[in-house]
Amino acid sequence: MSAAKITEFKLGKGRTDKVGEMDFTKKYLEFTVRMPEQYTPEDLDKAMLAAEYTIDNWLGGPETPQIPEFDSELLMEHKWKGKKTGEKAWNEGTLAWGWDFIDQFPETVIQVLKKGPLVIDRYEFTLGENMVSVKEKKEDKRGRR
Repeated sequence: MSAAKITEFKLGKGRTDKVGEMDFTKKYLEFTVRMPEQYTPEDLDKAMLAAEYTIDNWLGGPETPQIPEFDSELLMEHKWKGKKTGEKAWNEGTLAWGWDFIDQFPETVIQVLKKGPLVIDRYEFTLGENMVSVKEKKEDKRGRR
């Protein structure tokens, strides 16, 4: 059994600012994004990032994160480290299980991973304190990842 395809998703955010002692202004924006019939996991990630970026820019404010252009190949083609074999030596890792130090990735990758785990195809990428790691997502009993 294959996993269900996402045909559309909604993304909404709001912002409340204190204007005076007892006055507030509120803004809220919500998008419904419809995905094409054929799309890749990377297309879905890009659509979510673009929708969030647009909403954040419309809401404004100094805390608005600037989401950089993101190339998923930076993660998919990375040479991952595996199990430690000695002083500053590691086996070669894979997309099924690997890791590398944060300083081995461009800031664009780190900014995207700061938002939370990122799933591309069947792999999940996470940001730790000093490293970026990847693991293959396992299927549950229903065949879903």
